[in-house]
Parts: sequence; structure tokens; C-alpha cells
Amino acid sequence: MSHRHRPRQRLPRAASFLAAACLLAGLTGLTGCGAPREPTVSLSPSDTLKAAQLLLTDRCLTHRGLTPPRPGRPPSDAAEARRVERALFGTGPTELTLKLPSGHVIGHHTDGCLATAERRLYGDQRRWFRAVTNVNNLKSKAPSSDRAAYRELRAHALAEARELLTAELDGPSAQHDSLTAVGKERTPS
Repeated sequence: MSHRHRPRQRLPRAASFLAAACLLAGLTGLTGCGAPREPTVSLSPSDTLKAAQLLLTDRCLTHRGLTPPRPGRPPSDAAEARRVERALFGTGPTELTLKLPSGHVIGHHTDGCLATAERRLYGDQRRWFRAVTNVNNLKSKAPSSDRAAYRELRAHALAEARELLTAELDGPSAQHDSLTAVGKERTPS
């Protein structure tokens, strides 16, 4: 996942969310039609995280009165596309930044539906941002403390994601509990 704040990179991120939507619906067997179904395919850890993040961002967008983007279903107009983009990725200056040894500065928002989903899954968004940015950009040269934080926070997120997706598959009462938890946005650290 790219944390650079450059508008021209928004389309690939949006496309990534669209692909995750197909993954969530197709692989987990979510039908929204009453009785829960067992997953038809076991998800990899990465796909589990993507599916949970998509579920959370979709709920957030819907809560804001917006239609989550889907493949083959473009926004009704350019203004709607901008509203969805702002709600999803945040607005204004980036609140989280990290300067890499190369001199490149990576930025990420703490507002928006994506940030809300990250806080729900990873807990400490600031710590996750630092760890994932360093690990993804510096690979084995990332500080050992960041590599350890990456493993710890990813394991936490995976447990949260599995719980969230299981609740989604278990039905309406579990969905209500999950929706209530999504509405309780955590404060950025």
C-alpha cells in the first residue's frame, strides 16, 4: 500500500479497493441473504486484511451517505467521485509524515474512512504508519524496532479482521455489534 500523498496515485488505490470488494464478496461467500454460509475459499492473511479493510471503509462511506465504489459501477458524476475520494482518503494536509533515508517524504491522513479502518484494525495508526512505511520501503534495512512493530501490529490486525469477518458471516446480530464498534472511532495516537 502506498502512503505517498499524490493525487495521481489515487486511481490505483481506488482500483485496489475495487478488487478487494470482489474478493470479499466472491471468496468469503457473503451473500447478505439470511443464513450465513461457510467461506467457500480460505483467505490468505493479506486477503483477510484487505477484505476487513474494505468492509470497514464501505460501512464508513455508507454511513456518510456515499456509495462505495465498485468495478463496473462508476460514480454518478465527477463531484460524487471527489466526495467519495475525500471521504475515503481524507482531506487537507497529511497528518502523518515520515522522511526516508533517500529524502523522500511519505505522508498519510488520519481522517477519512481508510484511516478509521486502519485504527480499527491496527490499533495505533501512527505506529503502524511508521512501521509499514519503513518496512515496505527499506525492506531488511528497516530498523529492527519497526520490523518488530510491523509483525506485532499486523498480527493484531489479522485477529481483528478475522473477528470482524466472522461476525459479518454470523448474521444480523453480530453485524449490529460490529457496526456499533465501527462507529466508535478511535482517536489517532
